[in-house]
Amino acid sequence: MNKKHILIIAVVALLIIALFRFDHESLFYSIRQIPVWLVLLMLGLQIATQLLINFQWFRIAKLSGISVLYRDIFYANSQGAVIDSITPGVKFGGEVTRAVQISRLGNCSGEQAAALVALQKLFSLSAMVFILLFVVGYLIGEVPWLSAWYMQILVYGILLMFLLLFLSIFFMPHRIESYIQAKNTPRFSWTRRVRGFLLTLLNQVKNVREDKMTWVMLSLLSLFIWLLYPVKMYILAIQFYPEANLIHVAAITFAAYMVAMLPIFPGGLGGFEGTMTGLLVAMGIIVSDAIVMTVFFRFATFWFVMLFSLAYVSVNPRTNTTFTRL
Repeated sequence: MNKKHILIIAVVALLIIALFRFDHESLFYSIRQIPVWLVLLMLGLQIATQLLINFQWFRIAKLSGISVLYRDIFYANSQGAVIDSITPGVKFGGEVTRAVQISRLGNCSGEQAAALVALQKLFSLSAMVFILLFVVGYLIGEVPWLSAWYMQILVYGILLMFLLLFLSIFFMPHRIESYIQAKNTPRFSWTRRVRGFLLTLLNQVKNVREDKMTWVMLSLLSLFIWLLYPVKMYILAIQFYPEANLIHVAAITFAAYMVAMLPIFPGGLGGFEGTMTGLLVAMGIIVSDAIVMTVFFRFATFWFVMLFSLAYVSVNPRTNTTFTRL
């Protein structure tokens, strides 16, 4: 048993102990504060979010020269969502699953499919990192571990490094491609595959850049999709805490997602919930309300998607042949 498994067991044990010691009457009262209309609204907004994400994938595929139907993208993303729920942090397993399915359904090479997945991640992560730069600045006075100047430099340094990397790929694909092609052909097969993947990705970036309006639209769509999450959390928060500030709620939401991306727990389980609950309590919300808000938000934005995706994949006739190929 490695350290990661011991850590997961310890966290689960602490959660079980906390559950038995918790004031159940306060918890049940907090649950009753969520009306049916709010449940339906949150689930409806999440369905809209998933449809927008799939549309983004579909448009990027078309610009990349991959002929794939919207329902095929939906199926590939559904399988990826199921794998995301059981893989830690950055969810590499879910992205591999999406690439395999897109390669099969879009009748394209593995390199093309992997480059498509990477390109969508570039759009999504660029938007998220851009937002996190503002979130970290807002949280400096709110989160104790961010009060130290060296932690601020470290966090900002990492975020800026990733943002510059993403922007260089978007704005200088020709230069990067020329640099890679000028290098000698790698000796090992895996390095040759990596080289081929990078060249394919840069070629897809160039294709996307040729349609500047669509490129701008996809970038703004990534920002809009990410900003929908704090909007959902704010709608939920004002039900419990009418004085809630949208900017503060947005900062808490993205801080929780930032922690969830760390490759520690499957699906970010534990890190997301602990971070969000703690920050909500620090905002002035009582513990029972903060727990219910966090769990319900996580269900609507993560577990609901996973359960729906699992149901969709289970009844889809493609599934019988899909898992034999994985």
